[in-house]
Amino acid sequence: MAAEPLTELETAIETVVTTFFTFAGREGRKGSLSINEFKDLATQQLPHLLKDVGSLDEKMKSLDVNQDSELKFNEYWRLIGELAKEIRKEKALEIRKK
Repeated sequence: MAAEPLTELETAIETVVTTFFTFAGREGRKGSLSINEFKDLATQQLPHLLKDVGSLDEKMKSLDVNQDSELKFNEYWRLIGELAKEIRKEKALEIRKK
């Protein structure tokens, strides 16, 4: 990484990546999230954004494109994209109300 301070957006991206690798590999492969690692990440890091998602087991299955019972980074990234879309919808509604 550059020696200069990261921008707010760069820091956010770095946090998304670092969070994945902090939880990935605690019990299985280092480059993927097991169901338990996914549940830990979701409950510890996304408790507000995933509170209405229902079953985390079902959410994991919907994200696990290759159905290997693990989430690789690209599958985790789908979750981040879904959450970003929901936040965008909320922000768009706020803007319309003003």
